[in-house]
Amino acid sequence: MITVIGGGPAGRLASIHLALGGREVVLIDKRKELGGQCLHKGCMVICALNDIARSLEDCRNLKELGVFDTVPATDYSLALKGMKKTQEKIAKVLDKETRDCGVDVVTGEVSVNGKEYTLDGEKTKPDSLIIATGSIPAIPRVEGIGLPGVYNPHTITEHGILPEKLAIIGGGVVAAEYGYIFSSLGVETEIISRSSFLRGKPGHLVKAAKKELESVNIRENSALKRITGEENVTGADIIQKGVKLHTEADMILIATGLSPNSGMISGIKKGSMGEITVNERMETDIPGVYAAGDVTGPPFLTPVARLEGIIAADNILGKKVRSIPACIPRSIKLRYEHSFFETDNENRTEISIPAPAGPGSFWYVHKSHTGRTMISTEAGKDNINGMYLGSPGSGPALAQMAYNISKSAETPDFSEYLEIHPSTDGIPYLIKYMNQLKESRQ
Repeated sequence: MITVIGGGPAGRLASIHLALGGREVVLIDKRKELGGQCLHKGCMVICALNDIARSLEDCRNLKELGVFDTVPATDYSLALKGMKKTQEKIAKVLDKETRDCGVDVVTGEVSVNGKEYTLDGEKTKPDSLIIATGSIPAIPRVEGIGLPGVYNPHTITEHGILPEKLAIIGGGVVAAEYGYIFSSLGVETEIISRSSFLRGKPGHLVKAAKKELESVNIRENSALKRITGEENVTGADIIQKGVKLHTEADMILIATGLSPNSGMISGIKKGSMGEITVNERMETDIPGVYAAGDVTGPPFLTPVARLEGIIAADNILGKKVRSIPACIPRSIKLRYEHSFFETDNENRTEISIPAPAGPGSFWYVHKSHTGRTMISTEAGKDNINGMYLGSPGSGPALAQMAYNISKSAETPDFSEYLEIHPSTDGIPYLIKYMNQLKESRQ
């Protein structure tokens, strides 16, 4: 028997893969509903609320142009209830899919010691064990962190009333996404970033994000020192460039990253973050014990977690083990979807063009904001080592290019490529232009 602990992307895909391979599999999850934090606390929450935020911005833009005569009011509490119903429906689909593949799904809290786990007081030592317990929000240790009104991405939807003033602690992807959502919902929003905002992301992306967050006050290089309040949160004390400041807020969102959810795991080697240490085959230091997904540490991405779960399963099944691609696509959901990938090679030469106007961006031409397309190559060579596409629905196009470049970094020949039109994807045009430049140099 094989036991998989965790019903999120990594654990669920691993268990399905194993069951389809003819193995007896037990999948244990602490929730009654499968899907993990991606469905219940993370990706799908952002997806649901971002849809509303974009719709409101579209209405405001069309009202500004005289096309609409009003912007509809939003019932936030009803939106959260509707989101919950949709999540429950998706969870039922995932549950049926998993069970139909032959996986035995069990609900319960588990602790692990080496290859042995305990469930409801009973100890079990399976033939193989996959640990896929995910991640939890990283919470800073500061005064006032436990005050009512302080939330994190896993608890933010528990409060069904919009605040008047929101302070978001953190300057990464989640901080940006919630900054866009709440500001679009009419909340006075401030982002307090310990370093530069969206540090490490492509420059074109950061510039576009700030444009789409123009109603958000972004404080960069600002350290949180204390959260203030007595019965409820009233604000935060921060230090910005050596100056002590106070910002008022009736809600604070802690968006300072994720930590591996490994507190219930012992007897297995871990790293400094608490991440379970694995090799490229997702094997731990204990024979027969594997780990996959966020519990193994960054990049904390659902597609990577899924593939890691499959890699662990393949190893158990004795199949050829796959590898994580060199180019990992990522995205940030704001007004547009800002998708990108970069390799470790920092020797870059960039070329960029505006994204073409099309579905989702046509009515923003008057603001000169149809998005941006950027490709970077290794200086003096034609090898692509980075790409950014900020436009409506950019994810699938960028993901396909990331996959292609992982197979071959050389600039592809798009001379006979036919794109869909109209489209907001500027990648084909930019690659064709790069091909022309290459030909002119020969």
